[in-house]
Amino acid sequence: IDRDQLCKKIIQCLLKVEILIEYTVKLYVIEIEIQDINDNSPTFPDQEILIKCSESTSPGTRFILPDAHDPDVGINSLQSYRLSANKHFALDVQTGNNGVKYAKLILEKSLDREEQDVHHLVLTATDGGDPVRSSTVQIRVIVLDANDNAPMFTQSVYKVEVLENSPAGTVVLIIR
Repeated sequence: IDRDQLCKKIIQCLLKVEILIEYTVKLYVIEIEIQDINDNSPTFPDQEILIKCSESTSPGTRFILPDAHDPDVGINSLQSYRLSANKHFALDVQTGNNGVKYAKLILEKSLDREEQDVHHLVLTATDGGDPVRSSTVQIRVIVLDANDNAPMFTQSVYKVEVLENSPAGTVVLIIR
């Protein structure tokens, strides 16, 4: 019997059966409670989450992440999320009124595209069964450029001599 298919997320899964005993011609109604086993791992809808974020994004900004899904119920269902160690992001996990856990990625430290243009993170979803089951999804944060760096010159002053009869359009100086 596949409890997850039969009862979905209903906590108490009861199967009503009628038994007819032929020689006594008695009908018995029996309720069988089908208990959940931890036969499913949490799963994410995609293998990768792509987030594009400007380097001018303020710390404290939150990014909603897709939920992991686990058809098991109770302690066997999704219990927690964990984010791989990194310098810029943290994870905020909230539990909704329906008991579903929601994860948000929080920018904790400002990003600098010139320092690192892509951040690779791993989000892990874990259930509470025995043994514990889990799954992961890759998070790729692409840092978009902002006009945050002034032009830089190699010298503070450039001196050039030009003949007065030089034709218009003559290249006078090339600065790199």
